[in-house]
Amino acid sequence: MNYQKPTDHIEEDDVQKYFFDLLERFLCNGEPKEVLKQLSSLNDPPAQCGKVFKIGEPTYSCRDCGLDPTCVLCVDCFKNSEHGSHRYKMSTSIGGGYCDCGDPEAWTEHPSCAVHVLGTQSENSDPLAKVPVDIQQRARHVFTGVLKYAYELLTLDTFMKLPGDLQYKERDSVDPMMDDLLEVEDMYATVLYNDEVHTFEEVITTLQRAVENCDRNLAISFVSLIDREGRCLVKCSPFQQCNEVKRIVERITGRRGIKPLKVMVIHSHVVAHQVFAMRLISWLDGILGYSEGFRALFSKILVEQEMGGNSRKQPSILEGMLRHDTVLWKAARSAIHHLLISGMLLEHASKKEFATVFTNSYGAILKDFINDDHEHSFSVTSLSVQLFTVPTLAHYLVAQQDVLAILLRTFMSECERKRNAKGKLEFERNLGLPAFRRANFVLIDLKYLLSIPPSEYDDNTRRGFLHGFSMLLDILSWMQGMDCHTRQVNQHIEFEADWENGFNLHIKLAPVIALLLNWCSNDKVIFLKAYRMLLKKLHEENKAEGFKTNKVELKDTSADCVEFSVATLPVSLHLPLCRLLAGMSLYLDKFGLKFSGDDFKLVEEEMPSLSLVLEMPLRTSVMVSQVHAGMWRRNGYSLQHQIFFYHNARCRGEMYDRDIQTMQFCAANMDHDTFLLQVLDKFGLVHWANTDFQVAEEESIRHLTALVEEFFGLLVTIVGERFTPGVGDITVEDMVRKEIIQLLCVEPMSHSALNKALPEDVNHETGLEKVIEQVATFKKPVGPSSKGVYELKEEFYKEYDVFFYHFTREDQSKSEEAQRARLKAANSPQVCPPPPLPALSRNFLGLTNMLQSDMMLHLLKLVLLRADDLKSRCFSECQVHKVLYLIGMALGEEERLQKIDSNTFIFTKKALELGLLEAMDTLSGSHRIESHRELLAWTIRKFRAVSGVEEKMEVVEDTEEEDDEAKKKRAKAAAERRKRIMAQMANQQKTFMSENSKLFDETSSGLRERAISTCDWEEETSLEPGFPVCLGPNRSLPCPTETGFTCILCQEEEKLAADTNTLVMASYVQKSTVLSKNRIDTPPPASPSIFPFLPANLSSAPHTSSCGHVMHASCWQKYFDDVSESERRRYRTRHPTSFDIEKSEFLCPLCRSLSNSVIPLIPQYHLLQLPGIASISEAMETTEVVEPASIPAMEVSEETSDGIEMVPDTHSEVVGDSPTISAEMVIDTMEDVLETVPNLPNEATASPTPQGPTVSVVTDESESLPNLSLPHSQSPLASGHLDTAVTSTVTVVTAADLPPSLPVDTTPSSPTHSESSSSTELASAHSISSDSTFMSASESPKAVQDTFCSPGPQTRPAPTLPRTTVVIDFSQWLEALFIALKYRRGLTPDQASPPPNGGEAQPADMDVAVTSTLTRFYTCPLDQVVEELEQRHQDGASFSRLFIVEDGCELAFPSSVYEIMNSFSQTTYRVGLEGLPHLQDERIPLMVWQSCGFTVHSIVVSAREAEKALFGSLSSRQNDCLSTFIRFCGVVGSNFGEPKVIRSHSLKLLSTILEVDTINPSILEVDIFGLLVSLTYSLPSLFNGEGPAPLPSCNIQDNHILRLMFLAQVTQLLFSMAPSFPTTTKPHFRHCPPVKDCRPLLDLMEVVTSVMDPLASEDTTTSSSSSIDPTAVWQEVMEQSLGFLRCCALFYHYLSGVSAPTELTTLLPPDQEFLHLSRYLALPSSPRQLLDSPFSLVLAKKWANHPNVHILLSKESPNLNFVTAVPQLIELPEDYSELINNISSFSCPRSVGEESRIPSMCLVCGTVVCSQSYCCQTELDGVTVGACTAHSHKCGAGSGLFLRVRECKLVMFSGRTKGCYMSPPYLDQYGETDQGLKRGNPLTLCRERYARLHRLWLNHGVSEEVTHNLESSPGFVTTEWLHL
Repeated sequence: MNYQKPTDHIEEDDVQKYFFDLLERFLCNGEPKEVLKQLSSLNDPPAQCGKVFKIGEPTYSCRDCGLDPTCVLCVDCFKNSEHGSHRYKMSTSIGGGYCDCGDPEAWTEHPSCAVHVLGTQSENSDPLAKVPVDIQQRARHVFTGVLKYAYELLTLDTFMKLPGDLQYKERDSVDPMMDDLLEVEDMYATVLYNDEVHTFEEVITTLQRAVENCDRNLAISFVSLIDREGRCLVKCSPFQQCNEVKRIVERITGRRGIKPLKVMVIHSHVVAHQVFAMRLISWLDGILGYSEGFRALFSKILVEQEMGGNSRKQPSILEGMLRHDTVLWKAARSAIHHLLISGMLLEHASKKEFATVFTNSYGAILKDFINDDHEHSFSVTSLSVQLFTVPTLAHYLVAQQDVLAILLRTFMSECERKRNAKGKLEFERNLGLPAFRRANFVLIDLKYLLSIPPSEYDDNTRRGFLHGFSMLLDILSWMQGMDCHTRQVNQHIEFEADWENGFNLHIKLAPVIALLLNWCSNDKVIFLKAYRMLLKKLHEENKAEGFKTNKVELKDTSADCVEFSVATLPVSLHLPLCRLLAGMSLYLDKFGLKFSGDDFKLVEEEMPSLSLVLEMPLRTSVMVSQVHAGMWRRNGYSLQHQIFFYHNARCRGEMYDRDIQTMQFCAANMDHDTFLLQVLDKFGLVHWANTDFQVAEEESIRHLTALVEEFFGLLVTIVGERFTPGVGDITVEDMVRKEIIQLLCVEPMSHSALNKALPEDVNHETGLEKVIEQVATFKKPVGPSSKGVYELKEEFYKEYDVFFYHFTREDQSKSEEAQRARLKAANSPQVCPPPPLPALSRNFLGLTNMLQSDMMLHLLKLVLLRADDLKSRCFSECQVHKVLYLIGMALGEEERLQKIDSNTFIFTKKALELGLLEAMDTLSGSHRIESHRELLAWTIRKFRAVSGVEEKMEVVEDTEEEDDEAKKKRAKAAAERRKRIMAQMANQQKTFMSENSKLFDETSSGLRERAISTCDWEEETSLEPGFPVCLGPNRSLPCPTETGFTCILCQEEEKLAADTNTLVMASYVQKSTVLSKNRIDTPPPASPSIFPFLPANLSSAPHTSSCGHVMHASCWQKYFDDVSESERRRYRTRHPTSFDIEKSEFLCPLCRSLSNSVIPLIPQYHLLQLPGIASISEAMETTEVVEPASIPAMEVSEETSDGIEMVPDTHSEVVGDSPTISAEMVIDTMEDVLETVPNLPNEATASPTPQGPTVSVVTDESESLPNLSLPHSQSPLASGHLDTAVTSTVTVVTAADLPPSLPVDTTPSSPTHSESSSSTELASAHSISSDSTFMSASESPKAVQDTFCSPGPQTRPAPTLPRTTVVIDFSQWLEALFIALKYRRGLTPDQASPPPNGGEAQPADMDVAVTSTLTRFYTCPLDQVVEELEQRHQDGASFSRLFIVEDGCELAFPSSVYEIMNSFSQTTYRVGLEGLPHLQDERIPLMVWQSCGFTVHSIVVSAREAEKALFGSLSSRQNDCLSTFIRFCGVVGSNFGEPKVIRSHSLKLLSTILEVDTINPSILEVDIFGLLVSLTYSLPSLFNGEGPAPLPSCNIQDNHILRLMFLAQVTQLLFSMAPSFPTTTKPHFRHCPPVKDCRPLLDLMEVVTSVMDPLASEDTTTSSSSSIDPTAVWQEVMEQSLGFLRCCALFYHYLSGVSAPTELTTLLPPDQEFLHLSRYLALPSSPRQLLDSPFSLVLAKKWANHPNVHILLSKESPNLNFVTAVPQLIELPEDYSELINNISSFSCPRSVGEESRIPSMCLVCGTVVCSQSYCCQTELDGVTVGACTAHSHKCGAGSGLFLRVRECKLVMFSGRTKGCYMSPPYLDQYGETDQGLKRGNPLTLCRERYARLHRLWLNHGVSEEVTHNLESSPGFVTTEWLHL
């Protein structure tokens, strides 16, 4: 049985034929299709959409038109509606709801879209009348039968047997086969049900142990099915076996004291019937869609109550379904809910019936939900939002069904369990909390019901509302005073009680209370009765408290205050009854009522006094003040967290703000002195307020001072905070405006930050958009990662309130600093006076008078006097600040009231009588209030202005004027003094420079001490006349590069040379598919027997990057060992690190860039050991000389701090470090050398060729150079002081050996010389260690030869001309290579055997045989090729000189260099081929070269994407990486362990390009540039199987290699163009060869077209060729070949060291760029020159006739894309809603029809995968990984970019274990991202951000970005990136 698809065996056709067709025929009484079509035609157009949302489907709500946020539209309706131009929000559905389009009660405007508006135009008629009576009767039978059957089967009491009427009886026998099936009694199924307690992993492990033959994959499929469907069959067997599985599952999952998994053993027949019942429900759902009459009939049947046997009405089917909802599993619930929505909730009448049944069953339904563990969206209680949010339904239910009481009674029954002995709610941590959280859904339903108050109230509505209100008061009384806190004095609190649930309950209740107040404020009857009920409840609470009072006296005033010490007795933050009273008191003015009015005096004792009303909020405020004063530190962080939420925008509306409003109400309506006394008493400051106060010994002065500050701060808040409707005469917009102004005074803020800081209303709106444009200007984001911010307009800064009560302490400090800085910048007084206050409402008018009360004036004067008293110990500047602020507020109020002719407020008069002004005048000169001096001066001026006292104003002003003048004079004097000092310094500087001018001339600027891009040297090297050329005999001078480095670890300077300490550069090698041109086909896995070419489509290759930081190899090794050791020690103790030490990863010690290897730094090739340097004091055959006449043609090698730079101008002196060598000194030295050479031919010395780049100097072999025998330390040549001069090898030849046309050369015989091997294989074998890839210096065969052979001068071979001087024709060169290939032979590793007299040692051969299966190639000796060439009368000697290495030119690196070479090369192999290499694996150098070619490709593409020129625009990272890597690659080839391996590779590469062989790929399958790189490095080793090999020297051979590859590239491009050659020339091409030079291209095109169309006749081909314009084709070739040429130019630029022409440092048109590149590369620029060799067309025909070419072209759509293009990320839609709409239809690929929870889109290829789900997990190398990880491995070689569409979140992957979340490239109109779609604002694509992301991906920066992200934000919650 297929457990994953248990219904697979069912024949769908039979089911349809024998069941559903029969039902439909009976229902329709005719042909079903025709009847149903007729019934559909009778329907009115649909007036309501009713589309049921799936999980994750996009929904849209309109903030302008929607009645509440629950009113949503589907995608189609939204697109066809007016709301797209409104302020809409976008979100994703949690499932279960439906589209409200067409529902007039859901929208204030535009209720219908263009489609459903048609349904509103038809007349409403009885839907049943449209269905014939006959069909009605049949439908009633069918619907009733189906509903009863499905209801009974799905809600069976026992699943062990079927109901009696469904059981099989023998008399029913119809078919013997059916008898056999139905008689199987002992067949049961073990069914596992879903729950929300156990994790996926727990269930998977349990199934593996409980079910036999269940592996992990099967268990995962079971779990995925359980999660999707809600249940799954895991075993079908006899009862005993099924029961055993059940027992094991329950035992395993119930071990930890939690509820075990729900497992049931069900009879197989019951399972079958349930499956059929589900099918019937789906069928019925479809039938109801045909006719609205069917839906009306269906509704009737559902709510009908049949009479039972005892004459009682039985519950209806609907009620039964609602009450048995929790019995069903997920899929059954979803089907039933969908049926109910489509059948009953789309018509108002049936919805009303449904709401009535739902309300009456609410208690039972919710109890079941609380005891259930399924999510709310899968419960039938989730349908409440469809009912209670409809205003007419809600009002009906409140008035007729007493719904408020039903809901609150249900909630109270849950709250009862949480009450303590005092009757208050008390939550215990982790005890019964899930059930209580589920009960909170009642409060959400209450919010739905109360969201829209009725326009008119009748008695039933009032009765229903007040009944619910009274029950809510009971709940609030249970919360009043809960979670009390008592100050800890002696020891810290040991256990922090649960407080979060109390605040969560408050958050849920807050919108309900706000809505209750809204209902109360709309009807006076309700308000009066509700207010009385609240006062009565408060009176009961006060009685229970048992308040005791005592008399408090101060300054002739006494009052009875409640005896309570906040510092010692318990205090609570939860006072919902007091706060509800404050909220209701704000509406007293609306109904013309007062607190003391007769309306509320039912019985005198029932009216709580205002002093008692004040008591509780005052206690809370005092406790908060004491916490701020530091008195509650021992109570732990829980209290601080509660106070934070108490002030937070999310809670303060019904907590802190209500407490302030309560105190304001009491202060306005009580005696002011009594109020102030009560506040002083609670603060414990009565004794402080006495004039003769002395600090007691036991008191803390710090606490007391802080409490005084808090006391005055509270008074400022009570008097000044009037921006609340009901307190001040303002609107809600004014309140929001005030909040925004104060927030923007702190700092400019983004839209989201402002929204978060503002309180929300019940509809989650803050009102921000309505007022923000009035007070602030929006600044758009300036950078790709910045946000847009709002800045306050200048004119609103005057409304800044420094003591704004919603400021935190940090906000207050920041805002004050910001305003002071702003005023200082504007040269204004740095004073922030209190802003003007709005008028008060009638019930709060007394607040102003409190400012002029005797007690207030006494307190104000007291602080001012103590501020001037130096003996006062409780003084602080903050106290004076707040007192001055209060005085300023009083003055502002008096000024405001004077304007309206009100003489009731006489603050200044009373203050003058009390001496307040005198006290301020006395204080004005005090240094104790220096920081508030300007505020004091402002207050005194304001006081005098308001009071009319002007006596001292003149004096004050004069003093101020004098002060201003004095300030100006001082500032002027200081400016003049600064000017004089600066002039004096400038004069001294000039004098110093003139006196020491010589020193300045001789000292280098130091600007070039560190590496500069080689292109930066172009200004120096451009003095060379002519265009620079980097290849061939005409090669230009190389530009010098750095040789001095500083180790970033030890900070020591080091010269780069072969004999110094090894230097390395951190690097990172990663496999890349970024440049892939074919992401559809998966590249074949690497095979040991397949030669690894870089494929033409660049599908994948290792990419190397570097941060450019240099270290000593020993320093790096120590650092890496330390990092490895520390990582192994701390493994699993912290969060995962950002690098994997198992993969040899580490972070660069300096820049923290991710690295996994290091590259050894190799000196420029011509700076390695040069011939003659080491033995310059002895007689030499070859000597380096410099000839004056040849200086313009010299090669410039690396510049060092000790070196000089040679320039063509021999009259200029080159300055270097001491000792300085001038050009004259060089000339003198050369003349000495030349004098010792009597036989030198005149032609070689007399007249050098100006155009020629090289000069050969020839000496006689027998002559010695005694006059050059200098001590090593003094010799400029030996000491390295001449290492920038161009050196040449003087070789012994006869005059006849020099061809007359040969250019004269003074360059070295080889720019680079590698470690060479001996002339015998025996020495080579013994010199190679069996565990090393590269030969070390000590293992060099040359060392062995020198030791044992000791050849003298007479035994050395005859010297030859340097390789750079060789000139050989392209055709001759090719002919020589064809000869070498003619003798090519191949040996498989098992055939290879050492020569009889030596060869490779056996161990090395054995190792190779084990790991590599590549064929080993060899060819004839070089002498054989030379001989055959000479037989053909060709220059064989020139060809031989290309491969000969002279003695003394061998490399001699320290052993550490070879170790690093070995390490890096193996890392490249491991990454590229995804396997551990053998140390002698022959593919190692190939992978290094492949990485080099791919890296150059990548950098070229990156430069094109940035629209920058190739040269001069590279970053220092790219420059350092390429210069180091390209030089390193050459040494890899020459120093690989076995010399014959590189020879074999060169033969294989030559065979590929010059021969047709089926074992070789065709040119259409390989990347030509990758082939060029490998051939450049390997070809010099073609004949050195037993000896040393020269390094690439950019000589004529490299030039011919490039020409050959360019010919292959042109052939490739012609193949890609062949289907449609261009016929018209490009008008913008100004530089193009003449037509006659382009005609030879026709021959090459003919070769290509003959293969493309082999059936075409010769005549046809000829005629077609004649019609093609070869110039147009060549222009296309010029443009398309630029990518290849750029790569070549970059490669040879770093290989040769020749600087690029200045023309290539800017962007050029294609034709100009082609010409400059071809000149720089010494390439032919026209087809005539390119094809002038007889071999050109021969080779083209060979390439075209390769079998693989025919196979490739025979495909329907061959991928022939050889143009270097910039790969792009996928194109994203501009509007994010379009993207989320497109993805909404995506279903899980492994689940039929199931929606994907987290669909993620790959931004590289556009594939959508099902992320973070078990269903789509796959195995990768034996490890289970998620869909994203698996796809990133396939698509990005481990790196991935995914957009989680429904969460609007970007995910980056680096490997399988690392990743990070990033902000997406979609922004809202405020320049902000919205991860998770929490705000829901419309999002549009930000092109700049997406381009930045593209650039990051293109530059292979994903891994580094992930690393930096993990480094900067190490989270303790780790993400399982492996399973995403």
